[in-house]
Amino acid sequence: MPAKIRILTLVAAAFLLLGAAGAGAQTYLDLEGQIQEFTLDNGVHFIVLENHDVPVFSFRTFVNVGSANEVRGITGLSHILEHMAFKGTEEIGTEDHKGELKAMAVEDEAFAALKVERLKGPNADEAKLEELEAAFTAAKDGAREFVVTNEFGQIVENNGGQGLNAYTSSDVTVYLYNFPSNRLELWAYLEGSRMGKPVFREFYTEKDGPVTEERRMRTDNNPIGRMIEQFQNLMFMANGYHHSTIGYMSDINNISRADCQKYFDENYVGSNIVVTLVGDVQFDEVQKYAKKYFSDIPAGDPQPVETFEPVQLGEKRMVMMDPSQPVFVAGYHIENVMHPDWPVYEVIADVLGQGRTSRLYKSLVKEQQIAVQAMTFPGFPGQKYQTGLLCFAIPAKGKTGADMEKAIFAEIDKIVAEGITAEELEAVKQRTRANFIRGLRGNSGMASQLAWYQTYTGDWRELFKEVEQIEAVTLEDVQRVAGEIFVKTNRTVATIETEEAS
Repeated sequence: MPAKIRILTLVAAAFLLLGAAGAGAQTYLDLEGQIQEFTLDNGVHFIVLENHDVPVFSFRTFVNVGSANEVRGITGLSHILEHMAFKGTEEIGTEDHKGELKAMAVEDEAFAALKVERLKGPNADEAKLEELEAAFTAAKDGAREFVVTNEFGQIVENNGGQGLNAYTSSDVTVYLYNFPSNRLELWAYLEGSRMGKPVFREFYTEKDGPVTEERRMRTDNNPIGRMIEQFQNLMFMANGYHHSTIGYMSDINNISRADCQKYFDENYVGSNIVVTLVGDVQFDEVQKYAKKYFSDIPAGDPQPVETFEPVQLGEKRMVMMDPSQPVFVAGYHIENVMHPDWPVYEVIADVLGQGRTSRLYKSLVKEQQIAVQAMTFPGFPGQKYQTGLLCFAIPAKGKTGADMEKAIFAEIDKIVAEGITAEELEAVKQRTRANFIRGLRGNSGMASQLAWYQTYTGDWRELFKEVEQIEAVTLEDVQRVAGEIFVKTNRTVATIETEEAS
């Protein structure tokens, strides 16, 4: 299930459950029975839930590719492609596509020449580098002359669309917005054409501008961001979780539009795409427009990630000295979301460090008052491959990462030695039931959940097994799994220690 911090109180949980009690299981079964699906010949899988209460619908397009699919040299490319999501097509976003193609070719040639000189590093000819930079800037300006800025977004907005957005994670790339139901065919045309034949216009402008600025803001100029990136590098040796979604700056600087097109052609294909629509739509119409506008997307043959994370042989540690506040992080290797013990990981994380009733919050924040925040969650940085269970704490004034480590490990040791209480386990199960009911509300949330489960588990019906899986967790399961994962050799620790600014 999607990793999420469960914050409902038991009172709220009871209220939600009472609200649903009148219909009982029948409502649950009715909802599952109303969901319909079909798959195009190219592999694009559609899931549809009709809800005619208001004349709008929400959609999610999940592409089963994220930064974990990247290799050295192209880290950050999935995120760059997210930025390319709504740049348009051959018909949308340009004054003259034929002329634009010629200008883009000049732009690509200028970048290729600049890249050759850049890669010489300290041996680069400074005068030549300056000349090539100027030529590249001129080429970018020339290509932009053909661009109709944000025409795709304007079409969506002018036709009543709301919430146009996209995001990238280690596992997936997602596109979304809401649309009036009488614009279903327009939606299919827009989404199908941009997924089938996108034009990566303003590619260099975007990656050298907003993308690099995002890298600087979230990582390079952010102490916690810098620490988490290197913690991730340290924790994962082999699988794609080794590097962050934003990518390394050198890769961002050197990725070309040809790299982008190749990566897109290999991964953004029909067999990797799930589309969900929830709201005021007719299933037959969705089928008709899907066949008309999505059938040109190539089926593709995306290759699975085959590298498994090797068993960690000893504790890993890093200390980052920085003028910022201290921070403590500890990560433990766990299996992916498809493993039978995943519900147990979620129970352990919930009891240990999710919400104000958790052990870490009560002990570190409320009782000892040595931390301003303490939390635990499974699925760092993703859930599709072997991943991590993370403990994170920010010390109170005058306290250090060492103080956090001692207190957190003490709480972990208690769970390993004694397990959790029956009351704690029942509270997790109540919160799960409440969150499940809440998650079924609203077109957007339902569209996200259906797409998530179809992409991660191969079957959206797994959504409706969420409560059952948590209900099956026993006290013995919790103590067994805690004993397996909370061992020193399975642990990676990182801290920020405050130093005086020079």
